[in-house]
Amino acid sequence: MVNQQVTLLYVNSGTSETACDITFIFNNYLNQKVLHKKINKKFLEWFIGFTEGKGSFIVLNNKVYFDINVSIKDIQVIYYIKKELGFGKVMIKNTDPNNAIGRTVSFYVTSEENFSRLVSIFNGNLCTVNKKQEFKNWLKIFNNQYSKDICFIDRVLKPSLTTGWLSGYIDAHGSFTGLTENKELNAPYKILYLMFSIYLPVQGSHPLELMPSKDQKEFLILKDISVVLNTSLKNIKYNKDINGWILTISSFKQIKLIVNYLKRYPLKTKKSLAFDKWCKIYNITLNKEHLNSIGLNKISSLSLQLEEINKYKS
Repeated sequence: MVNQQVTLLYVNSGTSETACDITFIFNNYLNQKVLHKKINKKFLEWFIGFTEGKGSFIVLNNKVYFDINVSIKDIQVIYYIKKELGFGKVMIKNTDPNNAIGRTVSFYVTSEENFSRLVSIFNGNLCTVNKKQEFKNWLKIFNNQYSKDICFIDRVLKPSLTTGWLSGYIDAHGSFTGLTENKELNAPYKILYLMFSIYLPVQGSHPLELMPSKDQKEFLILKDISVVLNTSLKNIKYNKDINGWILTISSFKQIKLIVNYLKRYPLKTKKSLAFDKWCKIYNITLNKEHLNSIGLNKISSLSLQLEEINKYKS
């Protein structure tokens, strides 16, 4: 069933209030989807979030293209997308067996019919400022290329814990880390670190000596996510060494929100393996097993496994 209900939040914006929708609407896609496919709302929400992190609406020589490019280690998620949509193609890049580093796989779309399906999925359902602008330009060229007259729908759509969007975005940009560390060489105890973060590289270039102002587009989506996770804006930092924004969460209160959310809206990439190890560390800590050597050894082992999983980028 397609959820046609419109849910509104009201965000304080000076003296006025801005209506913010948290409901994704797929009425148009219902009429254009591949006939034998059913509407999978959770997948579509996840797909939009993942696309906003990893996808590209490309314009080249006055023609439109679309692709999602990931590490070859996440090839299963590309085939998952193709299967769920019922259209699109898969291409593996850099197939030199002697050069595994840098090998990637892409989901891409061709033909007017399939581009139209993408329009019906994304138009009015994008959350990030950058992808909205990219899609708006792309839609203009699509209209010219195929003699269409589809209007760009500009809704103020926000992430929430009741849709799959954030799961897709975490699959694209999230990170799970955890470790134990001695404060002193002979200390009888260890300190536990359990951390969730989202890193966003800044679009375009900025002088490294100048920190971007807080109206930066990349900052804004992390601000929205921090509101959803009930955490302070102080947890969002700009790192000029890597020229990007990072939202970092280590409070167990917020970590519990993330754990519960991702159990309802599971990750699809290899990050699901990292999340599984991370959750085991979290549960050991909740059960206070980290207060004895057996529990600490479990955490140390899981942290090493987590570090190994995190060595590649999706």
